[in-house]
Amino acid sequence: MHEGAVCKEIVDIVGEAAWQNDIQKVYEIVLAVGPYSCINQSQLNFYFDVIRKGTCMEEAVITVERDEDLSGPSQMYIKTFRGE
Repeated sequence: MHEGAVCKEIVDIVGEAAWQNDIQKVYEIVLAVGPYSCINQSQLNFYFDVIRKGTCMEEAVITVERDEDLSGPSQMYIKTFRGE
């Protein structure tokens, strides 16, 4: 269930970064997750499909990459995003 909150944060962060860098369309967001993130990718994709509508991420996909070096409470971060 926390995937909905994660998606909201992703959309907020990427939307702000895209705006600051004059990026009109985002095509891919790369999310790095640690071994204890408990992210369910199918639920993440479900929530992202709903929340991205009407944003510069409307055609974007989220790619999840494992980062085994993450430790502590921070178990995920936006590694990068691609767009134009």
